[in-house]
Amino acid sequence: MYKLQKITDKKTWNNFIFENEFDFYSFLASWEWWDFQEKSGNKMLRFGIYDEKENLVWLLPLIVKKAKRWTYLFAAHTPLIAKNFFPSLERGSKGDSNFFGVLESIKEELIKIAKENKASFIRFNSPVKNTKENKANFKKLGFIDAPMHEHAEDTHLLDLNKTEEELLAQIKKKDRYYINRAIKEWVEIVKWNTEEQKEILKKMHLEHSKKVGYHPFSKKFIDYLYEIFWDNITTISARYEGKVESILMTIRFWKTCVYYIAASDIKHPKFSPNYLCQWEAIKQAKADWCEVYNFWGVSPDDNPNHPIAWVTKFKRKFWGYDYSLLHAQDLVISPKYIINFIIETIRRKKRWYYYKKPE
Repeated sequence: MYKLQKITDKKTWNNFIFENEFDFYSFLASWEWWDFQEKSGNKMLRFGIYDEKENLVWLLPLIVKKAKRWTYLFAAHTPLIAKNFFPSLERGSKGDSNFFGVLESIKEELIKIAKENKASFIRFNSPVKNTKENKANFKKLGFIDAPMHEHAEDTHLLDLNKTEEELLAQIKKKDRYYINRAIKEWVEIVKWNTEEQKEILKKMHLEHSKKVGYHPFSKKFIDYLYEIFWDNITTISARYEGKVESILMTIRFWKTCVYYIAASDIKHPKFSPNYLCQWEAIKQAKADWCEVYNFWGVSPDDNPNHPIAWVTKFKRKFWGYDYSLLHAQDLVISPKYIINFIIETIRRKKRWYYYKKPE
């Protein structure tokens, strides 16, 4: 009934996303992200799923990821499903069963593709809501919880379909103070993807990661992002007396803008330039006709011991709402999976990560 078929045309791929309305999507679903993956040395399998009338109803890209000890297939923030095909999917109702019905119908073909690529497992980081029903349906198909996440699952979103005045008014008075004070202190905002900005971002990102304690992106990774997404990247820095105290990168795709990489070296906490820098990024996203500003990963609760609690608190100060995706699900193909499971479990526990339970 459903046919899995490779897509080789960028226009067909991206237009499918542009023509459908999704509650959640990101640049990880874009054709450009798969170009980025190929640039980074990963093999890409760009599949579409077609119904009996030859209508494209799913986008299912799979990255063939090779680690030292194993290979696996990975779907990042996908598959994306046509809303007119699954009219009630995004509402979290019984329509989700259609998603799992199609997944069941192509499961054996996916297993065959995994074996052809010598993959030990298939990982779905799907854009489905974090519900008990969705978790149960994945379990019925043989999936288990992945030991570790790879991309944002608990996110924080801001609706940009409001005026700047309304968006600013949502921010608490004490936090608006930092924005207004930075403006009065003549903090300079620079919005250009210059070589200088790129080098500052890479340098500060590395230094900030050592200070705060997170795993940074490599310089090559950031260079490739600029190369592939150049027209959709905005680099914004906040400078005081000529010194950059805050810098960030956003990546736009269609009507969503993602706050993706940032770093800071705050010397003037009384008017922390971080707040003005973030506010300028939100305003720029709105000016670029985006409807959603995605703050990317946040902790699943208010626990101050969560490894990203420090940045989560900052992100939530700009109002918006949390949006929780179901934790990544793995379909085991080979007994070699146990090696990956053990290593990732140890890594997760060392980093003190935990995930929100389905509701």
